[in-house]
Amino acid sequence: MISFCNDARELTRQVIEEFFYGNPEKVLQNFHPDVTWIGAANGQCIRGAEKVSQYISHMELPRCEVFQKEYQVVAHSDDMYVVAGWMEIGVSQGESGKLSVVQRITFIWKKEEDRLKLLHFHVSNPVEFQENSEYFLRPAGKGTFEYVKKLYSQKRRLIACGKHDQTYVLWNKDIVYIEAENTNSVIHCLNRDILSRESISILEKKLGEDFIKTHRSFIVNSRYITGIRRYQLAVRQGIELPIPEKKYREIKEKVLRAVSQRQNEVCT
Repeated sequence: MISFCNDARELTRQVIEEFFYGNPEKVLQNFHPDVTWIGAANGQCIRGAEKVSQYISHMELPRCEVFQKEYQVVAHSDDMYVVAGWMEIGVSQGESGKLSVVQRITFIWKKEEDRLKLLHFHVSNPVEFQENSEYFLRPAGKGTFEYVKKLYSQKRRLIACGKHDQTYVLWNKDIVYIEAENTNSVIHCLNRDILSRESISILEKKLGEDFIKTHRSFIVNSRYITGIRRYQLAVRQGIELPIPEKKYREIKEKVLRAVSQRQNEVCT
């Protein structure tokens, strides 16, 4: 019994990896005549070895890599073995980079004449990303890629030119706000202030989308906003910055949107 449990788990791993490496034959040769396949996309619920084989043989999948996986025999009897688990799959989409998603699987193996045959297998994707005709979770992959780009943007560095030919390399997350001082700027960081000989307009172009220009003289990192009231913006350490009366509504909407988006990312 233990031997067949191990065989079921190992066969599951082999079938999945060979399939995503572009070799579906490993899957097809293990089918039970009455195999049922439930795939991630709409319409992928097929029974019978011939029909399932025909469908899978004509699928056009990108070549994938299986980075992480976990498969376990969750139930078994004298002739049935149920393997369930998950796998993280990466796919190359040209210039978009390598994207990854998680897929969940359930395989049921039936023992016949001391050999395991695949009676049922089910692959599922997160339902909110799945499209009707998809074999692989491309939108989720694109979403992953865009999210990684956003994280990179949030963590990227600001290179500022200081006085006396000094150059400062600052992480965006360490900047609380920037204040215009005539044609120069003061970069207020968590632990120090830096005088830059660049104007606030030049620095604005170098910053990520987490920064909001709340006044012609102030750019604020949204992560350090602690409150907003009529014509005043509160930031870290009790500092209050002015908001122009005519732009108050617009600035308030930007601030609330930025704060809400950050909360959603934390909860995700």
